[in-house]
Amino acid sequence: MFTRGGVPESLHRVHVAVVDAGRRQVAACGDADLVTFPRSSSKPVQALPLALAAPELPGDELAIACASHAGTPEHLAVVARLLARSGSTVEDLRCGTHPPFDPAAAADLIRRGEQPTPLHHNCSGKHAGMLLACVLNGWPREGYTEQPHPLQLRIRELHADLGGVAMDDVHVGTDGCSVPALALPLHGMARVFARLAAPAESLAGPLAPALERVFGAMTAHPLLIAGPGRLDTTLMSLVPGLAAKMGAEAFYGMALRETPRGPLGVAFKVQDGGERARPHVALAMLEALGVPVTAELRALAPNVQYNWAGREVGTAEVELPLRWA
Repeated sequence: MFTRGGVPESLHRVHVAVVDAGRRQVAACGDADLVTFPRSSSKPVQALPLALAAPELPGDELAIACASHAGTPEHLAVVARLLARSGSTVEDLRCGTHPPFDPAAAADLIRRGEQPTPLHHNCSGKHAGMLLACVLNGWPREGYTEQPHPLQLRIRELHADLGGVAMDDVHVGTDGCSVPALALPLHGMARVFARLAAPAESLAGPLAPALERVFGAMTAHPLLIAGPGRLDTTLMSLVPGLAAKMGAEAFYGMALRETPRGPLGVAFKVQDGGERARPHVALAMLEALGVPVTAELRALAPNVQYNWAGREVGTAEVELPLRWA
């Protein structure tokens, strides 16, 4: 809740599911059965066909396949390297185009009189990884963003398998970058992140080491996952054993390896899509799960709100009455 002058001004309802390494839901707030779109929080799963097919892929390239990157020169260089591995070019990317999220990178393009390309799209790493996964698996690159394509069918199966839900409970829409956006119960995505936190404890076969590589790539390269000053990058840089991934419309997933309760997977959705509430909820969840929240972390979501002139104008308050199993 955000207040101004002591009066409630905005209220964001939040739904949370927490799952342990044994795939048991151990806590919830709101409706853990809520069927919703993780959006870009699905990227660690969408990168799994690549991780399975390319076990020797450098960690930074696997990280950029999981990223919602900011379009900095560092980001673009890694995407270009990954794209070249499949013999693809920027013209093969089907993600669309938008200016870089990073203000300095966007301003630099304007200064040079250049237009953004699909490489600058925050999902270009995911798409480059998908193209390489197609080549390595013998699937056609043509139509790789469409739901009937073997790659997208496999990704839907992985959401169902890792989330512990039936295929019919994984619903299909279209994401902002044109790949299928998959909706499933919130507890299913918490289970996905619990698997990411502790793959060896609940999985056999090649999926466990592939998920371990995804976790390792994300945590070793937090700057590639989002970018300077962005929530994922900052949280993973400051919290040991955390892989975090935001999704549009205020979805969030966290794979936590180091909590007093052992490895946990967390998924939450701010129901109205209010993304300004996301960092406040993320920090409240860390505190609730026994993860120390330092002053440096607290700066991501200050309780006191200021206007552009530096005057105190209100507060942000979080109430997360977790129900523990």
